[in-house]
Amino acid sequence: MNSLPELKFVSWAELHEMGFELANRLRDLRPESCTILSVARGGHVLARLLSDFLNLPIYSFSIQSYQDLQQHELKITQELSGDFKGKNVLLVDEIIDSGKTLVRALEYLSAFEIRSVTSVSLHVKPEAVMKSEFYGEETDKWVVYPYEVRETIQALAPIWASAGHPPKVLRETLIQGGMSPAWVDQYLSVP
Repeated sequence: MNSLPELKFVSWAELHEMGFELANRLRDLRPESCTILSVARGGHVLARLLSDFLNLPIYSFSIQSYQDLQQHELKITQELSGDFKGKNVLLVDEIIDSGKTLVRALEYLSAFEIRSVTSVSLHVKPEAVMKSEFYGEETDKWVVYPYEVRETIQALAPIWASAGHPPKVLRETLIQGGMSPAWVDQYLSVP
């Protein structure tokens, strides 16, 4: 049997706590003078938490690098609108896997004449070519966030199958990780 990725499940409570801790670490930057730029979709939840904790506005743009949780060419699929010339921004994404999205985001933002960009994420992978300046945790595991139920199940099912494991093993793993049995049963076909 092929090896399976080691999973790290993040609960809503853990996510909220990580956002609070990051906000407290960011206070030294005088965040009241910052604007949050969220990389859609992954950065939206953390951006919303930081917006609440730091009382900052949020803008977003989209860089698509994943299709079915597999990395592909990086494309700006939603442009950023607004005047950011001379502003300090917090660039927010959920996870820095390879670091390529972060590099592409910084390249894209250079055209906006932004004064400073501080990158923030929940997780970074040790092998990333670039890491965010502020992050909650470094991990080499496959991180499963509480807001990506369907996409996680649909991405993991073929991996489990190709490793020779029946769907019921994935079902048990997901439920033990904290997913609701109803959610898992909705998106995973178990004979």
